[in-house]
Amino acid sequence: MQRAHRSRLPVLFGSIVFLLLIAACAPSNDSTGGAGVSGGGSGGGAGSSGGAGTGGTVGVAGTGGTTGASGTTGTAGSDGVAGTTGTAGASGAGGGAGAGGAAGIGGAGAGGRGGTTGTGGAAGTTGGRGGTTGAAGAAGATGAGGRGGTTGAAGAAGTGGGGRGGTTGSAGAAGTTGAAGRGGTTGTAGAAGSSSVDAGNNWDAPPVPSMVTIHVAGDSTAAVFPATDATMRVGWAAVLDPLFDSTVTVNDAALSGRSSKSFIDEGAWTSLEAKIKPGDYLIIEFGHNDEKTDDPTRYTDPATTYRDNLKIFINGARAKGGFPVLATSICRRQFSGTTVTGTHGAYTTAVFAVGQQTGTPVLDMETFTKNWLMGLGPTNSLAYFAMDDNTHLIMPGAVAVAKLAVAGIRALGLPIAARALP
Repeated sequence: MQRAHRSRLPVLFGSIVFLLLIAACAPSNDSTGGAGVSGGGSGGGAGSSGGAGTGGTVGVAGTGGTTGASGTTGTAGSDGVAGTTGTAGASGAGGGAGAGGAAGIGGAGAGGRGGTTGTGGAAGTTGGRGGTTGAAGAAGATGAGGRGGTTGAAGAAGTGGGGRGGTTGSAGAAGTTGAAGRGGTTGTAGAAGSSSVDAGNNWDAPPVPSMVTIHVAGDSTAAVFPATDATMRVGWAAVLDPLFDSTVTVNDAALSGRSSKSFIDEGAWTSLEAKIKPGDYLIIEFGHNDEKTDDPTRYTDPATTYRDNLKIFINGARAKGGFPVLATSICRRQFSGTTVTGTHGAYTTAVFAVGQQTGTPVLDMETFTKNWLMGLGPTNSLAYFAMDDNTHLIMPGAVAVAKLAVAGIRALGLPIAARALP
């Protein structure tokens, strides 16, 4: 039994050695073969070197981005369009209400002025100002830029007179300056306003002082005549004072026979100008004698020198802190049937043109007296004029015309109207 057991040990030992040799000869994962295992037999063979790993593929170079195209040059904005010439409003009342003008491009014209309670009149290139609640009209043919109504927006263009933006309203469109006035920011143009009183009542009149004087520069139709005057003539401004309360004094400096030229040349204007105080009013009414083409000492050209003289009065009054008001000449008692024919023509046109250019209110005494005379008729109107005289008034006529002047001051909304008696 023991002998048989011993005979197996060499076989087992040889198997183990054989297995160890196989294991020693097997390749390993290292880059170099491990050392052979010592055994009972010969030294194990050196392990073979591991193969080198393959190199990674080189990445492909990225494609360069294309250069962006340069932006195109923007188109330059176009200039604002100048306000177009519109037509003048027909009467003293403002036109229909107009909404505020669209965002306007600054243009050449100036905004017009609105009527007393209506909206702004269509503007003249240099027109007038807006009414109490109306929107300002746009630039008119001859007007200077006027202003918008107290709450209205400035309007667009027309001959009624251009306007400026209202106190709270925005600037009007095309007048759109406007003076257009000025370029409008919102709202459309107001409707046509009155051209008979230069439309509107926002004239930048200064506050009326506690005591104020209304000065009058004019000719015989407004002048004071001596009580001994043989024809009993009375100028309308000579009876203006009693129509106001005791805080108002009227200085009637009008002189018989004077034109705007001779009133200045003879020194009457220098004397009057020196009396104007801040807050005082100056009413300017010439024309009857400016028409005398046969007298170079008095004649003025309605397109040039007459307008220049009116501006002398306006600028002089403003320089002293006064407030100028232009007035057209009163109408002569000159009938064709039952119709009164106007005789002042281009001089009346000139008064309105200067009013629009300078932003000066206009009392349209010619229209007021023409309507008054036509209401009386050819026969009844005789009682208001001097004997055989269709130009000069007597007391009843002077009082009637002075009341028309006060009504016109109220219609314009001038601050002095608050001092007029009922």
